[in-house]
Amino acid sequence: DRMGKGTGMDLAEGMLEVGRKKVGDRGLSEMISLQVGDATNIPADAGQFDATTISFGIRNVPDVLAALREMHRVLLPGGRALILEFSLPRNRLIRALHLFYLRRVLPRIGGIISGDAEAYRYLNRTIEAFPYGEAFCELMREAGFAQVSATPLTFGVATIYQGEKAVASEEERQ
Repeated sequence: DRMGKGTGMDLAEGMLEVGRKKVGDRGLSEMISLQVGDATNIPADAGQFDATTISFGIRNVPDVLAALREMHRVLLPGGRALILEFSLPRNRLIRALHLFYLRRVLPRIGGIISGDAEAYRYLNRTIEAFPYGEAFCELMREAGFAQVSATPLTFGVATIYQGEKAVASEEERQ
């Protein structure tokens, strides 16, 4: 029975240890398992999951298209991929304010709090360089997804992308 069960993956065992503690503290260990996994080479059989998700991480994957293809591969027909990622607002004024915040404010505040301003400069560089909107939707289509859509959130500061693995037609199944 797959209902109500999930598998989380990360390359870093340290992150998984933190996650396992949180899962255990919430009494969810029977429902959620965490394992080491690479988004470009997911350690799972084809057609194993109803859904795949990644939040604020796809822009850090070295080969985005390979990761999307892997997400598609491990989905059951009719399964859905949901990806939450930073993006840039379309409205010029909001975009200018957001870029000012990312480039000037966030590195200073983040640097004061964490002692590592460079980590916050890295964040803005990855956000600005990453394909978003229709460009990311096109990557999802190239990876094999159908019914691809993008839903901007918070004036476009983040976007939810979704795509489905098509159910094979009668001709394809024969």
